[in-house]
Amino acid sequence: MAYPEMNSNQDDSPGGKPSPRDTRSEGSVSTVRLGSRDVPLYPLVTVCLGVLNTILLLTAVVIGIYCGKVDKESAPEQMTTFTLLTEAKQLQFIQSGAVQVQKETEDELEKTCRSIEQLQQQIEQNKTLGDAIQKQLETLHVERATTKSASSDIRLNCERCPSGWIWLNESCYFHSKSDSSPLKSWANSREDCKRRGGDLAVIEDWAEQVQLDEFLPKLLGNRDWSKAGPGIWIGFTLQAGDTWMWVNNATLLGEGFWIDGEPNQEGPHNKSCGAIMNMVNLERPWFGGHCLANKEWLCEMGPS
Repeated sequence: MAYPEMNSNQDDSPGGKPSPRDTRSEGSVSTVRLGSRDVPLYPLVTVCLGVLNTILLLTAVVIGIYCGKVDKESAPEQMTTFTLLTEAKQLQFIQSGAVQVQKETEDELEKTCRSIEQLQQQIEQNKTLGDAIQKQLETLHVERATTKSASSDIRLNCERCPSGWIWLNESCYFHSKSDSSPLKSWANSREDCKRRGGDLAVIEDWAEQVQLDEFLPKLLGNRDWSKAGPGIWIGFTLQAGDTWMWVNNATLLGEGFWIDGEPNQEGPHNKSCGAIMNMVNLERPWFGGHCLANKEWLCEMGPS
């Protein structure tokens, strides 16, 4: 094999011996003889290095491909484990996000439920308040109607009855209790009625008795009307022959409205004067009382 001969601008001497190095020019370029040609040294080196680098690069690529094949063939389980770990981490991340979303959703749902409960309570309160207002309105309507009726009665009383009297059943009535008068005997009660322009009340029928029952205050509990005190004098007395007669000289006809067991003359006193006991759940209120006993009284007179 022939190797290139390297020289540095050396001239062959006639004898074939190399001549001394020509140092006259410092900028001269080194060359290499290839056959019969002189080639510059540095470009040749550069080309050789490039070829060498290409060979090394191809070698590295081949080695890499071979190693990759070996890794794939020798460690498939390691690749699968790595993939599973990666997917597990991803699933953990997704699960963490889902848990956070679930917690936030539960918090919002709890807030919504509390808001609904508050609204329900407010609705119940408003309903209760509305019911109370409705009851108040109904009460006011009743009071208005009662006031209107009372004002009408007052107007009628002012037109037909004196002060302190009430208009009932086409007549004017006065109850002594409304005047805070002391209790009186039957005779003194009649005198007071006459002084006021009327007489003791005469009850002619059941309708009048019912109206008086609504007008007069009612007593509670059981009362012994045979004793002095309880009861209200009205205008009839016992005459000769066991005949009861009104102050207008009309005879009491029929059975009247006597309390069960009345009239009777049992006891030490003669019970010859008529009175009423206006008690709760007592439909027939008449009884005969001792005429000297002090009681309230009920006067009646025609309209003025």
